[in-house]
Amino acid sequence: MSSKLSLGRAFVAVFWSFLGIRKDSEYQTDITKLTIGQVVFAGIACTLLFIASLVTLVYFVTQKA
Repeated sequence: MSSKLSLGRAFVAVFWSFLGIRKDSEYQTDITKLTIGQVVFAGIACTLLFIASLVTLVYFVTQKA
């Protein structure tokens, strides 16, 4: 059960890192509770989701009515 919580925490950490907003206390907590594998997985997943969102947005904006 804790690995699911840690993976969710990894997604939250990556999300806030994408925005560039991180508290030092949260960063220190993440260092102790997350593994590098969880952070890498969450980072790749968030990056792919971000790219897919941009491609979808461009697709809909460039469609003719």
